[in-house]
Amino acid sequence: CRRRAQVMGAELLLQTLAAPLGAALLSWRWPRMGYLWGALALWLVGAWLGGLYGIPEKAWQWLPLTLLVPAIAAQVNDLRGSLLLFVVFSALVWWQGLASVLASEPGIWLALLPAILWFGWSTLRCDSREGLGFALGFIWLALVIGIDGSLLIAQLAGALAAFAGFRALLATFVGIKVAPAGLALALAFVQMLAWQYVEVPLVVLLPVWLMPLLEWALRDKPWPVRWGGLILLAAAGTGLSLWWVWPAASLY
Repeated sequence: CRRRAQVMGAELLLQTLAAPLGAALLSWRWPRMGYLWGALALWLVGAWLGGLYGIPEKAWQWLPLTLLVPAIAAQVNDLRGSLLLFVVFSALVWWQGLASVLASEPGIWLALLPAILWFGWSTLRCDSREGLGFALGFIWLALVIGIDGSLLIAQLAGALAAFAGFRALLATFVGIKVAPAGLALALAFVQMLAWQYVEVPLVVLLPVWLMPLLEWALRDKPWPVRWGGLILLAAAGTGLSLWWVWPAASLY
């Protein structure tokens, strides 16, 4: 029984990490297409976990397109044109991906604003260097969502964390440019999946935005200081969030 649990754990890790690692390595070779590789990796993880699919039919199946949006925007050299493309395609993915709940919860449109504002600010000002804040934010979400009841969405968040984390390592130690602001749409989309389909409370989900915010605030600090601060905040936030949702988790 113990060996079976170990095999299942190894299989879960393989499902979650293999494709994002490959995407990160491809983005090392072709950095301008980094988010395209990420979108493909996330689709592979979703197909592995939930079955092969083409045109998305379920809300979570739209998640890979949240990485395709910054991939499209990155092809435009003009900053304002890139931002316009990001806004238009983000709204399209948001509208189609969350169509089943937008009619009853139109306020969900407001949750798209942080992603657009973050991408716009980072594009027109200065983006963070590595994206570790997003990586740790996705880990935060994955743990909370997994405890609160959805292993599928938790693993997709984990795959996003792996993609962002591997690229953060490449940015730090190899020096490639990763443009982490492009992860903002994926973060907002995972938050809405968790709120609407897993019923994770917003009070647990929204503070995750503090992670990229802190990374941006510490962008001029040496990387050990920056990473240390981010890890401490992630540990504290994740711990408090798990404490908040743990009593409502039916499996524990």
